[in-house]
Amino acid sequence: MGDELDMNFGGLRDKNEIIRKYVDNLNRLRVLAARRGQISETEFNNYLIRHYFHNNNIINYIFDKHTSRTLLKTVIERKKKIINFIFVLLTLFVVFSYKHEVSTVVLRNIQSFIYPGMRFWRKATVPIIASYPALSEYYDESCLLTNPYFQVENLNCDPCADVANVLDFTSVPNEVPRSSLVASAAVNYPYIFKTQKELVDIGSLQALVEQHRSVFTKDAYRVQSTDDAIHNLDDLFRVFANVSERTAGGQGGGSTMGTRESHNVWRCNRMEPARLLRRLFPRPNRLPATGVSLERFLLIDTPQAPLYSVPDAECANMFVIQGSGSRTFMLRPTQECRHRCRTLSVRLPPYYGLIYNWWYWRPVSLPEFTAKTPSISYVGSYC
Repeated sequence: MGDELDMNFGGLRDKNEIIRKYVDNLNRLRVLAARRGQISETEFNNYLIRHYFHNNNIINYIFDKHTSRTLLKTVIERKKKIINFIFVLLTLFVVFSYKHEVSTVVLRNIQSFIYPGMRFWRKATVPIIASYPALSEYYDESCLLTNPYFQVENLNCDPCADVANVLDFTSVPNEVPRSSLVASAAVNYPYIFKTQKELVDIGSLQALVEQHRSVFTKDAYRVQSTDDAIHNLDDLFRVFANVSERTAGGQGGGSTMGTRESHNVWRCNRMEPARLLRRLFPRPNRLPATGVSLERFLLIDTPQAPLYSVPDAECANMFVIQGSGSRTFMLRPTQECRHRCRTLSVRLPPYYGLIYNWWYWRPVSLPEFTAKTPSISYVGSYC
């Protein structure tokens, strides 16, 4: 590269001529470096600014017109970035300092655009829903992503601090209003009660589904299972058919399943299938007439299904009704109250129910050693 530059300054006497030739060499050097990919024009200009800006004589001649424009453009772009950054900081400062005033102004001016915007959004999503109908299942979800590390700060654990065991209300007549039960024991105390209803087994569930197959296929067909062969209701009934056959045959000694033990969760959060499930699991008198959550679960387990956590529902007051089979429920204190409250356990045979509050307890379901029939637990909540 040095051969392409004229480095002979001996014949020049005038200072300006020397500087002009020096500048010409710099321009040639910049062009050659950019052409060979060794250094960009912007980096070359920055180098000149850092090393020669203090020399006023050179700075007057150091750039030709093209170089001066490039340098000026670089400086302007940097100034714009700095100004934009300062503007963003000021805007955020104003918004957070006057967030109430800002939100009031924004809400006041967007009211007229909410309905047209939602209408446009609905029309825009119709082709997407038509192409992917499975997305409509997320419409009824109150929470798409749960936080497993959620905790409540300064939770009052007094309601569960003095609880030594699960209260037994099985001898209390069902006609007694729930308010009387609350008067005799704090509402946050877990207790069991007896429900007067028919046994709900796999055959009962299958008969209900077959009678209203279109409803359940549309709104409540999927099943979450630890068995890879079970993905929906038809898979569930096919696999559990062996249990009923072996149980009816009087086989004993351990599990009645020909396959491995499994835990299955059938979740229902839509109105029509929930209304149909109430035919098998009518609302007990212990529950309020109003405030029962729409979301409910059916926990369908093989006789020796391993330990699992009972899912949390929308409302804090939970109830579990044992439709068939039997399971042992261990009520573990929540993380916030673990230092004050103790672990409780209770056995739920068929026709029995359990009520507790998930602010203080998170139960797990355990199998019974002598169980030979599948277990069906009906889980819901009320506010």
